[in-house]
Amino acid sequence: MNDWLACFEDNKLIVKEFGECRFEHDHLMADTGAMTVVIDGLILNQKELFVHYHTDSFLQLVLKMQQEAPDTFFKAFRGPFTGLFFDKNTRKAVVFTNQTGDSAVFYHIADEIQIFSSNFSILLNYLKENQIPVSFDEKASHWMLTFGYLIDDATFASEIKRLMAGKALYLDKGVWKEKRYHQFLSKNMQITEDEAITKIDALFRQAVKRCFDKDLEYGYKRHLADMSAGMDSRMVNCVAKSLGYGPITNISYSQTGSEEEVLSKKSSKLFGNDMIFNALDAHEFVFDIDRLLQGNFGTYLYSGITGGARLLSSLDFTEFGAEQTGQLGDIAIGTFVKTDDIAVNPDAVRLSHKLPLKFDPNPERFENLDLYSLYTRGFMGAMSSWFIRKHYTFALSPFIDVDFMEFCYALPIAMRRGHNLYWKWVKKYYPEALNVPTSRRPVPTIRKLYRKGLKAGRKVFFKLGIAKSRVRSDSSMNPYEYWYDTDPKMRAFFNDYYHENINLTSQNNDLKNEVETLFNSPVILEKIMALTVLGMAKMVCSNPE
Repeated sequence: MNDWLACFEDNKLIVKEFGECRFEHDHLMADTGAMTVVIDGLILNQKELFVHYHTDSFLQLVLKMQQEAPDTFFKAFRGPFTGLFFDKNTRKAVVFTNQTGDSAVFYHIADEIQIFSSNFSILLNYLKENQIPVSFDEKASHWMLTFGYLIDDATFASEIKRLMAGKALYLDKGVWKEKRYHQFLSKNMQITEDEAITKIDALFRQAVKRCFDKDLEYGYKRHLADMSAGMDSRMVNCVAKSLGYGPITNISYSQTGSEEEVLSKKSSKLFGNDMIFNALDAHEFVFDIDRLLQGNFGTYLYSGITGGARLLSSLDFTEFGAEQTGQLGDIAIGTFVKTDDIAVNPDAVRLSHKLPLKFDPNPERFENLDLYSLYTRGFMGAMSSWFIRKHYTFALSPFIDVDFMEFCYALPIAMRRGHNLYWKWVKKYYPEALNVPTSRRPVPTIRKLYRKGLKAGRKVFFKLGIAKSRVRSDSSMNPYEYWYDTDPKMRAFFNDYYHENINLTSQNNDLKNEVETLFNSPVILEKIMALTVLGMAKMVCSNPE
């Protein structure tokens, strides 16, 4: 897929493109003589904007929108996008990313040179090739070892920052300043549940239509859509079917025999879709650390996409357009907040609690845990896999449609808690979606205790050498403990990678000790957090490719 890099130096702007563009009508790189315009992504409401502004030219659309709202014209875009607009006459510029974190701009700003790119790896190599020093960032490492993903503008290279969701950088009178142009807000709207459900359905159908119409716009013969054991991807498929879209090919990947495999296949059959299933029994992706980090830029655990990258790399995208997903459905119609206490609590969204937090984990000063979890765990964590997916195609999710999400977050948290509205919406409009059980279904307390007892007993048997693993092979979609316990190659790979790269942190004893603590943990995901840090140290400290 296409990426870009823009460099301001010696009062000049140089723009470079990288890769091929599958969605050329949504991509713009133009120089009008007076203006330089760069936009990369999928503008899902592009046709709506064409009608509003009486044009069918993307360049003319952008110029009209910029003339009307010079600083925030891109705020009207929906979908994954990044871009730049430079007025040569006024020497004013704006660099922007989208509202929901599935796209990002990375940047290096110094007195002599300012560089921006939609791809961290491209920008990192550019700095190295031009002999601009780069150093390993301790704060990013600490976030990875505590949260399991990056939570602010830090990257693993101290000289490179990330432009956060809903923000833009403005150049005026030779000075770059960062400003927020969009913010999701909690508004506690006064509305009945029935009114809320009716509006949710209307906005979700609009969002699904925007996503699936983009495939048709480019003439792709089939829609590609994720299918999991949960409700979010299922509802994308269900609503798409109700709107008449098809044929749809579902993709899914998990350990054989897991609930993920069983329920995703049943759901795909329920809607009459084809399915491509990739078994993760061989867990080959755990050995792909360098390749996966090159793709996700160290924004999340290197294994976060699990088998997704390998599956996508095997597909023939001459037939498929975008990858339709259900990401963030659980915290859009629902909420991560489970109690009446909505105070910001960073511990609630951490993957590991082995280490105490030593930097400010709430630099944006979010007003409540609902928004904090959205912008950290949601946009910075879950959406990070989209950087890897972009190597094959753009990923989309109707749940992060700005119009849909703004309405959901305007509703009272109490109304959304426990997926209350979610279930009522499904039962009222799409009861057929409940014909297959879901992994989100509540588990009775007795069954929870029974499972907990079995798990504890199995751990005892494992320690005694009676069981070959502390968990069953089909215990989850990605049974890391089972793989680690039963595969000596995985254990050897982890140990070798650790010992080959731990010295890259030797200049900072605190950081080295933190990495050692996590790697020596019996929790496999914590070992992976440590390896992710070492993989990024290897990338940042290596010679340019």
